Amino acid sequence: MENNQITIIHDDEEILADILFTHINEETLKQYVVFQVVGSEEVSAARYIQTSKDGGHFEDIETDEEWEELENILEEYFDSLDEDEQDTEE
Repeated sequence: MENNQITIIHDDEEILADILFTHINEETLKQYVVFQVVGSEEVSAARYIQTSKDGGHFEDIETDEEWEELENILEEYFDSLDEDEQDTEE
């Protein structure tokens, strides 16, 4: 991972994505990565499973509750970007 980017292998195709943010659910201790595919407006997320001190892998998000939580956090993230942008314009 360089410059907050990850390479995702999907159907034997490498896809470069920018990491927007990471999130840890304090109740379940599950870790998530929210990312945007480079050159696209597509935003997605995956659960990160740490398997060693230096690495891990991604798993699909399986429940509607997880998606809802991440969608709410993503909305807050974009709202904060809009506020920052408005502050710099003033």
